Amino acid sequence: GGVVIAVLWYLWFNESTKYSNSHEKVIKTLLSCLVAIILGRFLNLFLPYRPRPVLNPEFNFTYDTSKIPWLNTWSSFPSDHALLFFALATGIFLVSRKWGLFSYIYVSFFICLPRIYLGFHYFTDIFAGAIIGSVVTMLIFKLNMVNQFSRKLVVVSNTYVGLSYALLFLITYQIATLFEDSRDLISSVFYHFFQ
Repeated sequence: GGVVIAVLWYLWFNESTKYSNSHEKVIKTLLSCLVAIILGRFLNLFLPYRPRPVLNPEFNFTYDTSKIPWLNTWSSFPSDHALLFFALATGIFLVSRKWGLFSYIYVSFFICLPRIYLGFHYFTDIFAGAIIGSVVTMLIFKLNMVNQFSRKLVVVSNTYVGLSYALLFLITYQIATLFEDSRDLISSVFYHFFQ
């Protein structure tokens, strides 16, 4: 995910977008990523469980899945990778068509296709995740409340530049790693307090 995040940072710092509303669109893209991943986890937990292709003995995958514990417990549908990174690519597309097309191609071939090849997801898991992520971003971009919020965040980011860039880095790092550190932290807290 780091490549697509780098594109987002490029769009933030690009001189040609400096005086447009691109900063607002980048913020809306980040918000849509947060909404998309939360929605994806909700769907993953509350839709009927779907085992991953790698767990189906008919497909004859030869690697040891016991070293990847989440493969046995997390439902395959929908793909949270597709959901999150297509939400991100759609936001980038709404800032810049050229970089958006690049992001769609990159996400399709370097993030989603390997997940099908390795047996982590069926094509329908990826397709549904891509559609849901893209729709979430388009809806977020149309909400008037989000437009007002993103404008205020741009003003705040221009006032507190150092703090805003530090927070932007942390948020984009979490997106690039699919919130792995945040998930581990939340799981540890739940395990510690509720087990």
